[in-house]
Amino acid sequence: MSYSKFIARLVTERRGFLWVAVALIAAASIYVLITRMTLDSEVLNLLPGKFESVQGLKVYNNDFAQTRELTFALLCQPNDVDKLEEFSPIFAERLRAQPWTTRVLSGSPMETPQGIHDLQELAVPLLLNLEPQAFAETISILQPANLQARLSHLHQEIEAGSPRPEFELQLDSLGVVAPALKPFAGNAALQEGQPLASPDRTLRIFLAVTNQATLDAFACQALMEKVNAFRATANEGWDGGPLEILVTGRSAYVAEISLSMRHDIVVTLLGSILLVSTVFFVGFRRWLPLLGMGFSLLLCCLVALAVGLLIFHELNMVTIGMCAILIGLGVDFAILIFGRYQQARNEGSDHASAIEEAVAKLGRAIFFGALTTSVGFLALLLGGAAGFTQLGVLIAIGILVAGLFMTSVFFLFTRERSLPPPHDWILILVRLYVRRMLRAPALILWIALPLLLLLFAIAVSPKPPIIFDASTKSMEPKSSAAGYALQTIMGKMPTRWEPVIGIVRAPNEERLHADWRKVEAHWRDLLKAGAIKDFSTPAALALSPMLMEDNRRRLRTIDFAATRQALETAVTQEGFSRDTFTAGFALLDRLQAVASGAQPVPDWRKQLPLSSSWWFLVDRYFAQDPLLTVGFVTTNQPVETHAQKETLREKLPIAGVPMTLSGWSFTLTDLLPWSHHQLILISGLMAFFDAFLLAVLYRDLRLWLIQIVTLILAVGAMIATMKLAHIALNLLNVLAFRLVLAIGVDYGIYVLLVWQKAREVEHDVAGVLKPVALAGLTAIAGFGSLGFANNPTLSGLGVACAIGLAWSLFATIFFTLPAAAAARSKSIESGAQESRKYFHA
Repeated sequence: MSYSKFIARLVTERRGFLWVAVALIAAASIYVLITRMTLDSEVLNLLPGKFESVQGLKVYNNDFAQTRELTFALLCQPNDVDKLEEFSPIFAERLRAQPWTTRVLSGSPMETPQGIHDLQELAVPLLLNLEPQAFAETISILQPANLQARLSHLHQEIEAGSPRPEFELQLDSLGVVAPALKPFAGNAALQEGQPLASPDRTLRIFLAVTNQATLDAFACQALMEKVNAFRATANEGWDGGPLEILVTGRSAYVAEISLSMRHDIVVTLLGSILLVSTVFFVGFRRWLPLLGMGFSLLLCCLVALAVGLLIFHELNMVTIGMCAILIGLGVDFAILIFGRYQQARNEGSDHASAIEEAVAKLGRAIFFGALTTSVGFLALLLGGAAGFTQLGVLIAIGILVAGLFMTSVFFLFTRERSLPPPHDWILILVRLYVRRMLRAPALILWIALPLLLLLFAIAVSPKPPIIFDASTKSMEPKSSAAGYALQTIMGKMPTRWEPVIGIVRAPNEERLHADWRKVEAHWRDLLKAGAIKDFSTPAALALSPMLMEDNRRRLRTIDFAATRQALETAVTQEGFSRDTFTAGFALLDRLQAVASGAQPVPDWRKQLPLSSSWWFLVDRYFAQDPLLTVGFVTTNQPVETHAQKETLREKLPIAGVPMTLSGWSFTLTDLLPWSHHQLILISGLMAFFDAFLLAVLYRDLRLWLIQIVTLILAVGAMIATMKLAHIALNLLNVLAFRLVLAIGVDYGIYVLLVWQKAREVEHDVAGVLKPVALAGLTAIAGFGSLGFANNPTLSGLGVACAIGLAWSLFATIFFTLPAAAAARSKSIESGAQESRKYFHA
């Protein structure tokens, strides 16, 4: 029994059995969705994971404490800068009082007594970590004679009216703290070059670390609800002009992206359903088949999502566009099969016979259409991006399922008593066009071909250039408050641009110390040569256990009793207050205890209170795993080109130190060759697959050439339209080209397969051209609805595909058909000439 007969008998004679099967499939899919639905809002999963820079960015985003950091900014009018200075401490205290903050940085820790005290607590371990020569020079200050001479000199400077000695005594009464902290203070160079206030004083920045337990989408949404509530009341007491309280950070972005996912699901899905349903109803004017189409597509979406969850365990932000795309593509099969069913009923066939004829005539075309479309989406796997891999697999599954359901389940919503409308104005127009096209194909070609050739010339011409956007903006939601805050901060502080990060992981503390010493020396040479603008490393805090043990032995050479006595004497002789030297005497006690072995070398991580502002600097360099660290390089200019990235990749690493270079701008420029590869090579492979499949299907060189030329002209028109409309390509919507090749070829397949087997060309071609036109419009509507998404990646992909499919449909109707008709006429004429020659002979 043929498949078409089996389906006709199943739908008409075994309806109950088919409904039970549908119910079981739906129930199983819904169960999977309810029990396993997890959303992934990680934007990095949209990038190909095989790149080292992408992997580094994921490590930096997931393992370092800065992922829980929020950046607040106060922005005022120019005439309110003095009021902003007065209000800033009030805002900082209010921010510290929030239960969701663990610490806040509103200025340099060196400007507060607590910051100075916290820094002194690091003196002992950092002193012991100095290189041997620097350590020897530093502890020589503790010799009684040197200590007395130093205090005498400071007393003379104070008498001369200099304020510096008083600050020096407060911070470092013994004179050993400053040398110990010198490497640590040098690492703040990058921070000094990026201040917390704008040059015009209209913007102040505050950094806050939150206490959110996890970084998933729901935790970020809950945190940002509290943050936004705080922002609504934080300006109480401000009596100036408009004051903007901005906030940005990873949690802010994740909350926005995850919430926009809900918006995108609703808008794209409802928009696609509305547009597709409108096209279907206008074309056929039947409610029950429209309901059947919607039910079948919903079932396809459920099955695809359920299978996708079973495979991937979670769905990301791009995959949410799957339903809108699937509706736009899956409805093609319903339109094609129902159009042929209606034609059979118009010709007098009964319900079962019409189903059998529709499946028999178009089942093969639908199968190959589903195959090419599925292959096109499965080609997304070649990009290596997890997000688009999910999208490709889910739509491929959905399209194959749609091909099956539209030739079976859909017919449950057709009735024996339901006849086509007596007057079908769309079919009348289509028949009129087909009739004239068959009579004068050259006329239509003379109108359509010059337009397509002109657009193709624009596509291959270097002017106007096609816009390629590789900035981080192309990855942000369209209306992003966090993005606006970041842009405002960058605009107010032009010296603040994203540094390149170098991630170093070591097996032990000794290796970590050695690696960063090498890197710091190498980067210092680059700085002197002018190759970079600045750098910052964790070298000062990457302690060496061996070096510290050696220095502890050297510390035993100090006579601490004599040093203490000399300090007591000098304080008395110079007339200093003993309270000023309380910290100095305590430091002597700690050094003596460490030198004698009575006390182990203090762990600097345990010395700093959790609320200390110095953790902002420490957490900048160290992950939760203390052996995972990062350094920063500020380039002379923002990294915007692949050439800049290659230069940095060549210069920044040093032999013998495994290092991963990354950063958002660095990563996006690193992906430019990949994006071009996707555009050219992968699209080329898709085109080769199309060409091979068409050759197998048609087995006719003329039809094969016509279809290939159609694809080339359609893609050319797509590129030209994007150029003229200034629609930018980005790292991800270049994937649209392979999708257009996969989907656009279907229209030609549907038409030319019927053309080849047509007994009455005008009748058969007109019968398939109407559903093809409607199917093209629904696919365009499905992808076009993605343009309303907040996610620019999804929106850009939808707009690009809609443009490409529109030109594919245009080229099929106004080039493929007239060209096939012209070739057929020429073939008939050649055959007639051969016959006349034969009879004449």
